[in-house]
Amino acid sequence: MNLLLSTLLGLSILFTCIHAEVHYHEFVIEATPVKRLCKTHMRITVNGMYPGPTLEARNGDTMIIKAINHSPYNATLHWHGIRQTRTAWADGPEFVTQCPIRPGQSYTYRFTIEGQEGTLWWHAHSSWLRATVHGALIIYPKLGTSYPFPKPQRELPVLLGEWWKRDPISVLRQAQRTGAPPNISDAFTINGQPGDFFKCSSQETTVFPVSPGETALLRVINSAMNNELFLSVAGHTMTVVAADAAYTKPFTTPFLLLGPGQTTDVLISAPVHYPIGSRFYIAAHAYSAAPGIPFDNTTTTAIIEYSHPTAAYPFGTNANVDASSFGAVAPATDVNIEASTTATTATTATTSPPIPSISATIATTSPQIPSTTATTSVANPPIPLTTAPTATTNPSIPSSTAPASSPPTENNYDNPNENPASNIQSDKCAVPSNGNNNNNNGNGANHNVLPPPLLPPLPAFNDTGAVAFFTAGIKSPGPVELPGPVTERLFFTVGLGLYFCPPSISCGGPNNTIFAASMNNISFVLPQTFSLLQAHHFKIPAVFTTDFPPYPPIQFDYTGNNISRSLQSPVKATKLYPLKFGSVVEIVLQGTNIFAGEEHPMHLHGHEFYVLATGTGNFDPRWDVSKFNLVDPPLRNTIGVPARGWAVIRFVANNPGVWLMHCHIDAHLGVGLAMAFTIENGFGELETIEPPPADLPIC
Repeated sequence: MNLLLSTLLGLSILFTCIHAEVHYHEFVIEATPVKRLCKTHMRITVNGMYPGPTLEARNGDTMIIKAINHSPYNATLHWHGIRQTRTAWADGPEFVTQCPIRPGQSYTYRFTIEGQEGTLWWHAHSSWLRATVHGALIIYPKLGTSYPFPKPQRELPVLLGEWWKRDPISVLRQAQRTGAPPNISDAFTINGQPGDFFKCSSQETTVFPVSPGETALLRVINSAMNNELFLSVAGHTMTVVAADAAYTKPFTTPFLLLGPGQTTDVLISAPVHYPIGSRFYIAAHAYSAAPGIPFDNTTTTAIIEYSHPTAAYPFGTNANVDASSFGAVAPATDVNIEASTTATTATTATTSPPIPSISATIATTSPQIPSTTATTSVANPPIPLTTAPTATTNPSIPSSTAPASSPPTENNYDNPNENPASNIQSDKCAVPSNGNNNNNNGNGANHNVLPPPLLPPLPAFNDTGAVAFFTAGIKSPGPVELPGPVTERLFFTVGLGLYFCPPSISCGGPNNTIFAASMNNISFVLPQTFSLLQAHHFKIPAVFTTDFPPYPPIQFDYTGNNISRSLQSPVKATKLYPLKFGSVVEIVLQGTNIFAGEEHPMHLHGHEFYVLATGTGNFDPRWDVSKFNLVDPPLRNTIGVPARGWAVIRFVANNPGVWLMHCHIDAHLGVGLAMAFTIENGFGELETIEPPPADLPIC
């Protein structure tokens, strides 16, 4: 019997190895001319593309990506949501798991995708390079397996982003120099394009073709720097089927909410009765619940256009085709990286994997949205219109719900008559008569002969009730086996703060202060001489300490008003929290209102976690533990801690290394809203971090 079991196990491993593939890519980080909002700017890109190339693989495949830095800045790349089991050296955050790749240098990232399927993404994790250095990372099921939802005829990456007319690095440096929050962006984008409501933009508006009767899978990624975003599709209901590369219970919703870093997979059905030529807007705008805080209140759009099936896009496959024809970002092409890569017996992929066949059912009716008692809610989220307003309607925040004061601090528009709040242009449907498009993210179809698209409603910018409704709808597909018992119970405050300005210096923060952020009153400081992982692995002293507090040093009314000024200024330090391998960790993430009670999308590297509950106010274990979902909590890698509220997560610390936890709003991360865990090796090779690669950059 033992011999039989051993034989079967060996055959199973052999089968897996035979069908796993190794994908080789070369990413050249370089300055590239990119034209947006009427002007051409030099922006840092990968392989000259904005957004960057889409990576495609299957569960079990290995990725080998050589990053060559031809930009003038230090750079690193992070594979957002990839667990990096035993391969923390490939995780990418600057000065955490590696020193930066200096200009003119290179580094090869090597990792295997284990037990993950769905939509993730990759991005720069150095300074503000990720504003334009990012792309989709799509993981298909293993051969012979399928999605747990109906087969889509199309799969379309939808990357939400932000665009500044100024160089994002200069925006960051100005904030660092003055102590003020960074200037807000000039536009949001969908697959790199602002859309029809911006000058000089409608010719390249992203267009997604669909055909009547088919189902499309939208892989939505919030790659924006500093904004959570609502998204809706006119004339269509969306069914959420996955989030952060974890399948979910099908959830029908008229809109999505994504914090920076989060992904959501949704199915939309193209009704047979919509005629060829029908056009509908995908629209997105900001969610911002902090009163009085400036934010980009513009609306970005793309277009879903009903067209005949084309031979160039064989439905039911994900062929490597010219993405510029289909509103999608271009897939990366596998390349041969020289002999420096490790030898492998698996085949090198040369084409994208076909989408597997699927059989399942999903809900097709619109949900009833419950009433909410949230005090800051302006309106319940609307159900999609069957007849939406035409494109001549102002897509920005309605005047009745617009913030009283949210002017951009610096926009420097080329046209002084352009209003960033409305962005309604008379040429919104004009495109070049030849239908060509010099960008890889939109199709160049001639809009002039087509009716204007229908525009969907979106929740008000500060609709916390809509946020609560959407968050509550995300659940695991069925009952889960929660890790336990809990061995580490932690309580982390997350929020913003202020430092007093030094004498004789003028600072740009409120009342002559310097913008700050912290967790448990520690404002995280990155080292400069070694990465944290190097210092941990080689036991290098004086780089960090392991005394990050498990609870707030001072307890107070975290979400109250008029918090004492003595609590505003955090302590700057490089403190880590140590965990033993296999620890079951439960963390209360408590938002604060020290300065501007904003929602914080918190991301944990190297792990996924179950979200047991979220709520408003101060977390109170006497009452709030009863709200925990211990049956089917969602599995995430990024969770929004509600404005003036809390979230509770649980995970197993089973990945040795140093792992960053941080707010994915880069304006907050840059001023210290982060911490890191160290996780010891376990027993044996499979619980031990791999040795550092030979080409690991030095500081």
